Amino acid sequence: MIPPTLEEVVSNILNQSFHSQGIGATASSRNTLLKVILESAEVPEPERTTAFIFEEISRLKTTSLKKVKILAKQKSTFDVAWCREFEVESQVEPAIKTDPEVETKNHSSKSISAEEFQQALEESTRTAKNAYQKTFNYYKEIATILQNLKLDLDKSASHLLKQKDANNFNFAKVLRNIVDEIESHASEGLQELKKYLEVKSQHLADFTVVLFGRTKAGKSTIREALTCGDGSTIGKGSQRTTRDVREYKWKGLRLIDTPGIEAYQGEEDKQKAVEIVHESDIVIFLTSDDSVQPGEFDAMAWLQEIKKYFFVILNIKYDIDKPKRLERFIKNPEKIFDSQRLDEHKRHIRTYIRHSLGIEEVAIICIHAYAAFLSNQPQYSDVAKKLWELSRIEEIYSLIASEIYTRGKQRRWNTFFDAIIYFLDLIIKMLKGHQKSLESQADFMRDKRAEIEYIFQESVKNGKIKIQRVCKDSFSKIKQWIPSFVDEYLGKDIAQSEYQKRMDKEKQKIETAMENLFEEIVQELVASLNEFQRQYQYDMGTIKLESTDFGNYQQWQAGKILKWVGVGLGAASAVAFGIGAFAAANFWNPVGWIAGVTSIVVGIFSWFFGDQEKKAWQKAKQEAKETLWKSLDQSEQETCKTYQKLLDTNIAVRAKTEVLEQVDIYIKGLLIIVADLKQAISQLEKIKKQMKRELDSTEPRDKVPNTSHFKGNSSFIADELL
Repeated sequence: MIPPTLEEVVSNILNQSFHSQGIGATASSRNTLLKVILESAEVPEPERTTAFIFEEISRLKTTSLKKVKILAKQKSTFDVAWCREFEVESQVEPAIKTDPEVETKNHSSKSISAEEFQQALEESTRTAKNAYQKTFNYYKEIATILQNLKLDLDKSASHLLKQKDANNFNFAKVLRNIVDEIESHASEGLQELKKYLEVKSQHLADFTVVLFGRTKAGKSTIREALTCGDGSTIGKGSQRTTRDVREYKWKGLRLIDTPGIEAYQGEEDKQKAVEIVHESDIVIFLTSDDSVQPGEFDAMAWLQEIKKYFFVILNIKYDIDKPKRLERFIKNPEKIFDSQRLDEHKRHIRTYIRHSLGIEEVAIICIHAYAAFLSNQPQYSDVAKKLWELSRIEEIYSLIASEIYTRGKQRRWNTFFDAIIYFLDLIIKMLKGHQKSLESQADFMRDKRAEIEYIFQESVKNGKIKIQRVCKDSFSKIKQWIPSFVDEYLGKDIAQSEYQKRMDKEKQKIETAMENLFEEIVQELVASLNEFQRQYQYDMGTIKLESTDFGNYQQWQAGKILKWVGVGLGAASAVAFGIGAFAAANFWNPVGWIAGVTSIVVGIFSWFFGDQEKKAWQKAKQEAKETLWKSLDQSEQETCKTYQKLLDTNIAVRAKTEVLEQVDIYIKGLLIIVADLKQAISQLEKIKKQMKRELDSTEPRDKVPNTSHFKGNSSFIADELL
């Protein structure tokens, strides 16, 4: 098999390491000089970057290098920001170890013995146990914060529900539902985190490798080859659902074989896939040369793996079942592994991965999985060794072994910390989503509160106009019969008693008219409030939450979070402040209001035949008429004022105040819940920052070499060095 060049090895190592920092690396060599060009949006820090590259190249223990020159520049520019160079000490090629061993050709020319590899696995296990204990302690802190949040929410809700008339309005039930659902979602997130830790605790001694790929790309063939199977699962598409996740032991590793990516169709399936990836320390994606499609890598996007060590296997689907084709393959494998054809596939794969996963560089291994499988079958024993060698499948193990040997402890440490941070981030985003939802509701209700006030103001304003009109019409009718009454009864002893009889009838008519008018005013108010309620429910159904930045979270994850944060909107649309029910409450009954007016109206009319009127009555008909008209004008004003005051007292003050009190209590309740959420979010974010600091400062690293080895040059470099 053709090993990768030194330039390819160095470029692959540096691009894998610098990917998260947005730095791209290109290596080239001339004689004994290796030149590395670094490109990024922000110029990397020179000393630490150079020290890292020095250490990585020193690991290779190459005998062909004497000097390394590093040039750093910003993307889309030709000017070099800085340059460093260092000498590479000559290395003696190590002696070949006894079998078994693996050649880590993709990362190093140094052979790793079985003993060294086993030691690396044991060190990784110790690191995993330490990481598990640390992350479990963080889990307990997270659990405490969420438990305290539950207690705070319960306390806040209980206090609010004790407010006056709370149980008479829908808002009480909605607030309780909001609290319950937030608690449920927080508990759900915590359970997922606990479940992950429990799974990881069962595999502390296992370095886990996960294999993903589409159906018929050759996953079954690779599995059969690696596990020396009999081929019973090849070509049968036996893994059809996410329940068909299988585990194998392979050369001391835990290999998880997943269904074809087509099986992950719903949110639940995709969540399962992400959980599997979080269990892994290394992720492998399998494709084949017969059909490399962008959709394969689009399907990988929801895996969200930007920190896992990730590489691609390109399986060559050349049929060697027939003897002549097998013979041609053995004699001329270069034809099957045609570099020009495969380089084109690699270019497409890297483009797809860059587009779907945002990963600039990725290692790609070309293998013939079926040849490896046949090498384990008895009928091919005479060419078994040759088939295994030509299959290049050993490169998979070599790459994994090299990664474990050089960064195994770091990978296992990151597996724990990155996953806990991931779950913690989901919980924080869920709580922030609830916070934004409730803040949006509170703002929305403040706006609607003004509309409610306006409805009451208009009702009172229009009602007063109608009261004035009814009073004017009623007293106008009385004034019409005053002249004939005076003409008929002036000077008669029965005048006062007759007048009182007539006024009693008029008083009854006014009371009836006002009773009907108040009923009309109330019904119009109820209709306005019901229309407001309908409009409110529509607006709540179409209200848009403030924009939430989900960062790199893919659609299925954002959908899960939005499902979590949607509780307030749907529930609140059923509330409408309880206005519909409030409008039908007993105190709206205008009959009750009118009953209290009777004595007032009687009092108004009772002074019409006082001493002054009697004198005027005796003096002259005309004076009597004018005096009675004047008295009726005063009575009309007093009556109108009395009814308008009654309207003010019951609608403008009493009804509006009680309705708006409930609105204010509901808004206050939302904001109290928001305050509880903010406190919990702040505490969780502190833990997240603390975990990231610990991840950066304590994750297993190799010792940084002495920077005195490096020589600094001017930032101006001749064009030919680029």
